[in-house]
Amino acid sequence: MTEEKQTIKILLVEDNELNQKFAIAVIRKLGHELDIASNGRIGVDLYKSKSFDLILMDIQMPEMNGIEATQAIRKLEAENGKGAHIPIIAVTAFAMEQDKRNCMDAGMDDFIAKPYKPFELEQKINQFL
Repeated sequence: MTEEKQTIKILLVEDNELNQKFAIAVIRKLGHELDIASNGRIGVDLYKSKSFDLILMDIQMPEMNGIEATQAIRKLEAENGKGAHIPIIAVTAFAMEQDKRNCMDAGMDDFIAKPYKPFELEQKINQFL
């Protein structure tokens, strides 16, 4: 009997096209479903209209950054009772201790620094399966 892999729905909130393509390749290879938002505002809108199991959130984006988008999602969770707490993983090139603390203070659950290797992203995702 073969072990069946769990498939989850992931929202990737990332404005950089190259970073999007890299993450898409990794996530699809893992067999997960994926939606993409090119900024935090679009990410929040998608969160409102669809159901996701995990969010990968870039920090530096136009219109609404990842910190603001995470805070908006956490506020919606509290106000609407829209399901359980959704895990949000910060994805950023800013990897200083204060940057990590800012992400956690905003309500993010974990952190991965750019550039990351495919197996690193896979490990972060697998933590929330």
